[in-house]
Amino acid sequence: MKTLRLLTVIMMVSLFVGSVSAEYIPFVVKLNSLERLLSLSLLPSEGSYATWKVINDLRNELAFTSEELTKLDLQPAANGGVQGNWDAVPEKEITFGETTEKMIVDALTELDSNEKLTPEHLSLYQKFVIREELDEF
Repeated sequence: MKTLRLLTVIMMVSLFVGSVSAEYIPFVVKLNSLERLLSLSLLPSEGSYATWKVINDLRNELAFTSEELTKLDLQPAANGGVQGNWDAVPEKEITFGETTEKMIVDALTELDSNEKLTPEHLSLYQKFVIREELDEF
């Protein structure tokens, strides 16, 4: 009887260990200035306390320094958006955790399914959803 229980426990443990997903590897990607700004705009505006802690950490990583803002020379655009010297600041390597990566992927996927993607979103969609680096459009 003890042997049967022991075998049952061993089988249950092996099933549990086998069903646990692999450890998440953070998503590291280089984003240009426009992609950083668009990523900020894709983050949710509401959430739990825990979600806000994660969002604030990512916002700090995506945010521009005062030197970068000077180089970008951001100005209001006629269409209500923002225009700037996007190439003045080099790409920045950004690390997305599991939660923040999912937020960006979900937002881009929703824009795509609602046919609301704009040309500005395409490189982000390529990097996050399709997972390919773009040489150029």
